[in-house]
Amino acid sequence: MNAGFSLKKIKKKQTLGQMFRRKRKKENISISDAEITTKIRSKYLVSIEEDDWFSLPAHTYTKGFISRYAKFLGLDQKKTMDCYNRERRSFSKTNNLISPTSKVQDRKFVITPKIVIPTVVGLFLATVFSFIIYQVYGFAAAPELVITSPDNNSMLEDENIEIRGVTDQDANVYVNDENVMVSSEGKFVAEFQLHSGVNIIEVKAVNKAEKEKSLIYTVEYKNQTAININDKEKDGGE
Repeated sequence: MNAGFSLKKIKKKQTLGQMFRRKRKKENISISDAEITTKIRSKYLVSIEEDDWFSLPAHTYTKGFISRYAKFLGLDQKKTMDCYNRERRSFSKTNNLISPTSKVQDRKFVITPKIVIPTVVGLFLATVFSFIIYQVYGFAAAPELVITSPDNNSMLEDENIEIRGVTDQDANVYVNDENVMVSSEGKFVAEFQLHSGVNIIEVKAVNKAEKEKSLIYTVEYKNQTAININDKEKDGGE
């Protein structure tokens, strides 16, 4: 070796993680003991000691962990926080990240054929299934039937009346077994001739599944002459 020259070993600066790990081992403290006292999960303590910033939570939480861990080990909290901020800035520039959570926030929902095709097929099957249930229910149920005129158990003076009502659009209507035309709105009108006295009228609606609903109406017909005779008999009796 030439006179006047000497080799000097350059001391490599330790990282924040190394600082924590060396101090913990020097104090003979296990990760489990540190977890119990600091209330910081062991996996985060290990990530801090290994400088694994990817595995740590958001910046705010990590700062709290660093400060609490430093206080527990008796390290200078300001020094450790300054070291953390420097390493975090360097880490962010190298990995083009602001914090571990920013990577998650930057992820956007992307529509791909793998998503579109199953969605379309699922909607199609749901529509078909709903239609089938609707059709089955329609066939299984009896049709609706409502008589709007005349009133049941009424007494009429007119021999010829109109029976009006509403049913399902695809139903067939029968008045005393006589088929009646049903409009596209499900309405029907049937002309009916009454005989003197009590008339029993059956109105029946039958759908394509042969399900039916029937209503029995009773109407009494008295012509004006019979009413006048009855009135006179009552007056004479008095």
